[in-house]
Amino acid sequence: MTKFFENISVNPEDVTDLKEVIPLSIDQDEDFQRFTHLMKVKNGDPVAFLGDMDDVGVKGSGCDPIYNEVGIANFQKRWDLGDWQVPIKICYESLKGTIAEYTLKTGTPIGDLTSTEFMTYILRPALERQLKRMIWRFGWFGNTDAKDIAGGGTLSTGTKTELFTTCDGLFKRIFKQCASKEKQLTAIDANRKTTYADQKKAILGEGVATGILDNMMMDADSRISVDSGAVILLTKGLADALTYDIKKCYKNIMSWEKVFDGVDVAKYNDVTLVRVSIWDRFIMAYENTGTKLNMPYRAVYANINQLQIGTDADSLISDLDVWFDKKERRNYIYATGRIGTQILEDDMFHAAY
Repeated sequence: MTKFFENISVNPEDVTDLKEVIPLSIDQDEDFQRFTHLMKVKNGDPVAFLGDMDDVGVKGSGCDPIYNEVGIANFQKRWDLGDWQVPIKICYESLKGTIAEYTLKTGTPIGDLTSTEFMTYILRPALERQLKRMIWRFGWFGNTDAKDIAGGGTLSTGTKTELFTTCDGLFKRIFKQCASKEKQLTAIDANRKTTYADQKKAILGEGVATGILDNMMMDADSRISVDSGAVILLTKGLADALTYDIKKCYKNIMSWEKVFDGVDVAKYNDVTLVRVSIWDRFIMAYENTGTKLNMPYRAVYANINQLQIGTDADSLISDLDVWFDKKERRNYIYATGRIGTQILEDDMFHAAY
């Protein structure tokens, strides 16, 4: 049986009010809508695009010109949504002997947690935060073919693959595109090192981080470069290395402005940088061999509107069903939904990893 608050006893000298328990570190950086374009779609819905017309205008003048046929580039994709669910059950006995025991009702209703401080102040807010983290996880790190290292994949040994297999995330789509179109990728040598220490040492080399960002901006499609809405999303590890490199090479202090906890923005050569630390936490937690990390230094240069997350509901975070079963004397929580990702135009981003 899962034990809640097993490290906070009910001794008189300890806290007795759940509202006095301060969360260790509440992640506020799950505001997906700020940095990913959300769409309400149905599974199988088309996404159609019209591109440029064929070149026109050739040498010549006078009578009887030769008429040529022209076309307009076009293509279509379809949304592929995967299902997710959150089924949880809780027995009140798991709260006994912990601080939460003070919140239990007395007598026959003791098992009903639905209107207790434990549910209101602790469990429900914690679950809502985890649902938001889930959207980041599926949206960027999702992989319908996810495997752990032992199975030939990149997930840390022992990681539950079902945490990732609902849909293919944006990173998987980016990796696939860059594998076929190398011009959209700026390689980061530090990611290929075989230990944590060597990865860090390599990224902190003089001129390395600034060189990565400079090459990204020089090599990116000119349509991205002139797009005033284009930003560079990057891991905290790469962002911090860039800050260090600028200070070391140019004796300048790079100023980061907090948007909300966990996400900061700065300017580099007039391009907005977005430091997304939740990427680093996922890589550390789920793509870690024990000796090195899987591509801890990553960046994506694009207009946010190109990076889409879709759902068939009115919002990505579904309402929670919470109820108490009088027969089983258990509390149940359930949520479900569908999610998928899409990069609108495959050639309208530039990545570094």
